[in-house]
Order: sequence, then structure tokens, then C-alpha cells
Amino acid sequence: MRAGLSTIQQTLTPEAATVLNHSIAEAGRRNHGQTTPLHVAATLLSSPSGYLRQACIKSHPNSSHPLQCRALELCFSVALERLPTGAGANSGPGSHPDPPISNALMAALKRAQAHQRRGCPEQQQQPLLAVKVELEQLIISILDDPSVSRVMREASFSSPAVKATIEQSLNSPPPPQPPTGQFGQGFRVPVPTVTGNRNLYANPRLQGTAAGAGQSGRNEEAGRVVDILLRSRKRNPVLVGETEPELVVKEVLKRVLEGEDIGDEGLLRNLQVIHLEKEFLEKSLINSRIGELAGLVANRITSSGSGGAIVDLGDLKWLVEQQIGSDSGKTAVAEMGKLVAKFRQSGEKIWLIGTATCETYLRCQVYHPSMENDWDLQAVPIANRAPPTGMFPR
Repeated sequence: MRAGLSTIQQTLTPEAATVLNHSIAEAGRRNHGQTTPLHVAATLLSSPSGYLRQACIKSHPNSSHPLQCRALELCFSVALERLPTGAGANSGPGSHPDPPISNALMAALKRAQAHQRRGCPEQQQQPLLAVKVELEQLIISILDDPSVSRVMREASFSSPAVKATIEQSLNSPPPPQPPTGQFGQGFRVPVPTVTGNRNLYANPRLQGTAAGAGQSGRNEEAGRVVDILLRSRKRNPVLVGETEPELVVKEVLKRVLEGEDIGDEGLLRNLQVIHLEKEFLEKSLINSRIGELAGLVANRITSSGSGGAIVDLGDLKWLVEQQIGSDSGKTAVAEMGKLVAKFRQSGEKIWLIGTATCETYLRCQVYHPSMENDWDLQAVPIANRAPPTGMFPR
């Protein structure tokens, strides 16, 4: 596959090749069996100022609203989560083979090359490998893929409209060149690093043997959640995924209670953990009694002499499972926002942590668009883990 990939990369400009490489890496991190047009589209959307995102904004009358763009991101995230994963039988410790390019993505790459040759008459007489596919042509071909078009429709975007916007920009006078290192009008693919801040929307690499991959991945993601808790802003994590978030939260709270692997600053030591669902017993009571939480937290901190508290919100579906017309969810969001602001102003140490499926988190953003800012939240997507070797046949 590596030889085939090398040949494909020769037909792409450096910008387009970088997008493809990071798409393959993303498919590998998610333990997917193939690299598909969905991975490429998600990679292109990963930059707030990227070419595809800007084209989406220009093509949609309401897409300049952050909620609309976030809906598009989450729809692609859900689509990627639904792709089948590999069993990881051939992955040794620390190894992660590149998923091969799918037939659909190969077809898109061939379409891009054909479009590039037709658009540049001077290149039509050149050898095939001498024609370099530019990023814009790659995006147009990816938008032609049925799976990408379907996800775009789910987020109320139109692939033909976005394509028309890109094609119109190609016929316009060229804009000033961006600084070196940026791709496609500000597109910059975050380069994965072992240390330091990492792209929180990138699913972490599965490590270790198949038998230990789940725990190893949870340990890594728990460490990343701890890094978020140590921030000064957007320090309240919501773990978004289908099956793993609760296990990661359990690992994080275990570290906090035991005082292990929580940083050297001492900020997360001697904290109370308050489980919202346990305190209010029934989920149906959470919305109506959220105003009591400030007093509960203050009393718990005072009586225990602790240095602060972490409130475990549990699964956020309690915010959106009520009737849409009900005001209880909006009241809960407002009351929690007041609590966060109150403790922040007083200097008390309080954190929130919760979980949600992709669908639940998207609904939270639709019904409660101010929640992310008011609660000082940071979404942390959590990848599904591969099953242990032998659980399912290849």
C-alpha cells in the first residue's frame, strides 16, 4: 500500500498531499479499515479558517453562525464513528499501519486529476504523473462523493452550492498568498505531537497490544482531560462519544480522588466529587433543582475542608430529553451558568465534567446555544475502541 500511496502523492500538490496524509492518520487513529472521502472532508473542516469551511460559510446564508458550522463538524464526527473498525490483529505495541485508500476515495482522486487536466490545457499533453492536483480540485471531487454529500445534507448544507462557491473563487482574481505553512486560504493541518497541546477533536492513537489497547487509550484520554481541567479557560470537559466517555470520566475522577497523575500544580488535589444524579436521585428532578446546587457545593466544601469540588454532570441527555417546549432545560442552563460565574468570581475552585453522545451534544447546542460559553465547556470527542483480538473474525 505504501508504494501505491507514494505514487498517488506524486499526483498531488504539497497542500493536497498533506491533507491526504493527515486523513490517513486520522483513519488510523480511529482504527478504521480504510481511508474514505469522509476522513478527507473531516480533515478539511478541522481548521476554523480552512478553504472548505470558508466555502461552506459563503454558500449558506446562516452558516456564519458558529452553531451551524459546529453542526456540520458533529455530523461528520457521527458519520466517522459509524464506520467499521478493524480488529487490530496485526498491530503490535506502538505500531499502527496506514489504512488503505478506499475505492470511493481513489475514484475521487482520479476525478480530481481529470478535472485538473481539463482546467489546465497546457497540462493535457504532459505525462499523467506530471499533473499536480491542487487543493481546490481535491475538495470539489470530495464534495462529489455520495457519502460526503449525504452528511452535508444532514447539516443543511448543499455540496453543489459549496462546489459552485469554490469554482467561482477559482475564476476570480487570486487573493494574496498566505504565509508559508498554511494551506488553502488559512488551512493548516495540526501536526500530531507527543507532548504539549494537541488537537482535541482528533481521536487519539490506539496503543499497545489488542488486549491492552482499551485501557491504554483510556489512560491517554484521561490525561488529556486532566490537562483541560488545569486550564484557566474552557476547563470544564464534556466527553463526546458513543461507548467510552463514562469509562474515561471514571478514570479521571479516580485520579482526582487518589491524587495521582493530576499535574504538579496541586490545583486538583483535595477536591470533593459531587455526582449530580446521585444527589438528586432522579434525572427528572435535575432540571428543576439545579438552583440548589450552589448551596450544596458550598456546604460540601465547607464541611469537608476541601480545596474545591468537581461536579459530575453525568450524561447530558437530561438537558434535552424533556419536551422541546419546556423551559426547565433553559432554566437549568441559566442556573448552572450563574453557579460557574459565582464561584469563578469568588475564587473558589469548582469544575464541571460530563458526557454526551454526538447526537445529544448537538441537540444541546441547538436547544441551548449559550451553554458552551456560560458553562465554560470544552468538548472532547472520545473514539470507540477496537474489540480484543479473536472477539470477532476478520
